[in-house]
Amino acid sequence: MGVLIETILIGVGIGLLAGALGIGGGILAIPVLVYLLGQDPHAATAESLVIIIVTSLAALPSRFKHKQVRLGIGLVFGLCSSLGAVLGTKLNLIVGGPIVMYAFACLILVVAGVMLKNALHARAEENAALERGTDLSVHEEQTTADDVQLSWRKLPLFLMLGTALGVLVGFFGIGGGFAMIPVLVLMMKYSIRVASGTSFIVILVVSGVSLVSRLGSHVDIDWIIALLFAVGSGVGSAIGSPLSNKARASTLTFIFVALLLAVSVYTFIATSLGW
Repeated sequence: MGVLIETILIGVGIGLLAGALGIGGGILAIPVLVYLLGQDPHAATAESLVIIIVTSLAALPSRFKHKQVRLGIGLVFGLCSSLGAVLGTKLNLIVGGPIVMYAFACLILVVAGVMLKNALHARAEENAALERGTDLSVHEEQTTADDVQLSWRKLPLFLMLGTALGVLVGFFGIGGGFAMIPVLVLMMKYSIRVASGTSFIVILVVSGVSLVSRLGSHVDIDWIIALLFAVGSGVGSAIGSPLSNKARASTLTFIFVALLLAVSVYTFIATSLGW
């Protein structure tokens, strides 16, 4: 009973962070499932997908309410990522658990570096806007790109990025929000809030495909742990999502970066020491 209560409480905590930062929670759920709840790395990558789907669904209502979701772009990226998700899932099933965790740590370390650079740039622009006497909400609205127009000319780019994202999702059992947010911020010029909201659409589509691809494999999913974690995470996400509107956009990005760095370092150390 103690483990079940602990699972729910951990899920709530992760859901709070995931909802506020616009990530599905996979980058947090996987280390917790492996190192705190004793799950096999392959099982953890499958269980995290269940958690991610519930967390994303819980966070979306608030994002839609604040007009922070670009549904068309999210669906296109999600569909373009589906093939990659299937390929990544197959690769996960043939690679050793420690290798999965080492690769996971290296990947999020790279993403943290890219997002840190963007956060520093965003903070400098915010400070300049404050010095001009511009309200930050007005500044953010002025610097947020309009919807990217969908066209056949952009389809190859979407397919390339989507496939790469899908491979990451399928291989690591993550929702892809941590990778999708930098793409939307750096390439589409969306604000961190719009990128976060839109990423939930991508997360739902790709995580669903990846989870279905795992069903029937030799991986044993602990459904009790997965569902209890998902319930707790969903509650936390519903609470955390509205909180994102109370912080500066650059602050959200800095928190995102700090989270990535902490998870990367812990995962590398824990895997090396065999925790």
